[in-house]
Amino acid sequence: METNKVIAYSLLAQIRNSGNFINSSVEIFVPIVKYALYKHITQTGVYKGASIIEISTWINKYFGLEFPSVVLEKILLKIGQEINTSEEIKLQIYKDGSFWIKNYSFEEFNDLYETNRQQVELVQTMFERFCDINAVKKDSYNTIFDFINTNKLTISNYLANKGYTVNGNNFSLEAQFVEYFRNIPGCYEVIRKIYLGSILSCYLSEYKYQNENISDVELLSDTNFIVSLLDLNTPESTTTCRQLLRIATSFGYALRVLKETIKETTDLLLRKAEYFDKSFLPKLINPEDIYNACERRNLSRSDLERIADNLEKILINEYNIIQIPYTTKYQNLAKNSIEYAEFKKIRNTDFAALHDITALYYVREKRGKKKIKHFEDVNCWFVNNAINHNDSDYIDYKLRGYQPEIIRADELLCILWFIKPDIGRSGSNDGIVDTNLNALISCTLNSSLPQASIIKELDDNIQKYKDASISDKDILRIATRITTHQLKNIEELNEIAESDSKQFVQRLKEEAGKQKKEDDKRIARFEDVLKKLERLSSKTSEIDVEKQKRLNLINRNREQTRNKYITGQIRKWRLRTWYWCFGITLICAILLSYYFNLPSKESVDQLLTQKVISMIFASIFGLIDLFVFKNLYDKYCNHSNITAYKTNIVIPTELKALNNIGDLPD
Repeated sequence: METNKVIAYSLLAQIRNSGNFINSSVEIFVPIVKYALYKHITQTGVYKGASIIEISTWINKYFGLEFPSVVLEKILLKIGQEINTSEEIKLQIYKDGSFWIKNYSFEEFNDLYETNRQQVELVQTMFERFCDINAVKKDSYNTIFDFINTNKLTISNYLANKGYTVNGNNFSLEAQFVEYFRNIPGCYEVIRKIYLGSILSCYLSEYKYQNENISDVELLSDTNFIVSLLDLNTPESTTTCRQLLRIATSFGYALRVLKETIKETTDLLLRKAEYFDKSFLPKLINPEDIYNACERRNLSRSDLERIADNLEKILINEYNIIQIPYTTKYQNLAKNSIEYAEFKKIRNTDFAALHDITALYYVREKRGKKKIKHFEDVNCWFVNNAINHNDSDYIDYKLRGYQPEIIRADELLCILWFIKPDIGRSGSNDGIVDTNLNALISCTLNSSLPQASIIKELDDNIQKYKDASISDKDILRIATRITTHQLKNIEELNEIAESDSKQFVQRLKEEAGKQKKEDDKRIARFEDVLKKLERLSSKTSEIDVEKQKRLNLINRNREQTRNKYITGQIRKWRLRTWYWCFGITLICAILLSYYFNLPSKESVDQLLTQKVISMIFASIFGLIDLFVFKNLYDKYCNHSNITAYKTNIVIPTELKALNNIGDLPD
């Protein structure tokens, strides 16, 4: 993927996250257009053209993005409204599409572009160093960006119906790179921005979503989706599926599950419970294995059995997923279908094949047995959370130009967020982005692993035939070779185990030995390259340093303003007592004035000479004086009282100190 397009993605994400362009979907592209105008005018001096298509050509040249004329026109009109004044027209778009620009340079986004360019180049360089660690030489290190862009293409398939072909390359190394740098904020933040920007660029497609309030949609849950809901997969998968459920519920979607799916899930859990203490290799190879979730959550064999026995109740009570009990009609259609015959060849059991095709026919029935072209017209989806090679089985059943019956949870989550981005604002856009990026990593790392049944067979053979010369560490090395795709023909190993156990053990030792050599070489390279990576990563921290400086400056300014605000509040607090003094003085002055202006004062004098009356008046004025002087003392001299008041002053949000860099406004 072109570097310029990657920079554009990074820019889009930063603009979107700034919150400054949220009134319409096209506004986030304003800086892109402005910068393209700035670059072209600076380099060529051309200020006018016969058609805005010329501007579209400029944008494509500098950013690799294709702007439909109707979208570009809206953006240019928006820019015109921003920069034109009653005194001077600086951008003019004519009805025939021609344009001219006068006395405006559009240079305000130059620094922002340069910052993002440096960040993108840094990620590319760090990926190159990461490849060095793994002794991999690539023709182009831009594949890291191709990997990040893959999800955008699948989403475009659903939204734009353009029939994009998703790059079939093996991106496992790229996925490992993103996974590795997940805990290094500087680098991962750039990757996250590029990923978000690639999704946002879908706004430029021909897709036009007409109705954001469609609620007559049914989501049919697959087995792997339910397993993830139950938190028996990776934490990331669980987050994906639960987020989707929450958002789908907010859209008003109905949540359903076939009785066959409940049976398949129950059987799976019970089977896992049966082999609970006998499985070793699958856990090492597949992080999505149920056994890993059990270990993470400290679940026992009986816990799995309990979940299996109460599955239907759990789905209803905790997730509001209702079972569809009558499925004979769809089963009969499935049994007589060509798809069922084909699925039996690729599924582990006939029941699994029948289950999948039954679900497909249910969805087709709900859709009215017709092909649907537009995403917004779909009223039923079969939702899975497939993260291994089996997911590719479904691809053959997708009709080019039409909506498929099956959709992955992370894809649907991303599409719903894309349609209505404010659904993620209760938390953060980062949450949706991280969820989908994690799903992309998991799918990639597991896409080319052998089938679970083959791994299970190999595990059984290892436990059956290994001798004392094969250690647990050796088995771990064998697992590593499988996950890194260096040991591919697992079926051959299983065949050897059947015919010659000694040769099988010898092959295991050979593979473990190969991996030990690889590990030793990697350790030697790692120390040297890691230092380079740390130095490169420090460049991203330079950005963080600048952000920290900005954070400190903002906090200093806020502190000054906050102190002024607190001082003002204390002044108002003290003034209230002085208002009391003024009020009392004024009342006394009025009473005295009234007294001295009386034509006859004898009756008043007589009243005041009475002891009771005089004591009452003296007490009243004494209490008032005590109240006023006590208030003045407490507000000026009683430091503990002053401190207590300061503590209880409610500070406006815009004056509060920012705790970390992530809180910085863009």
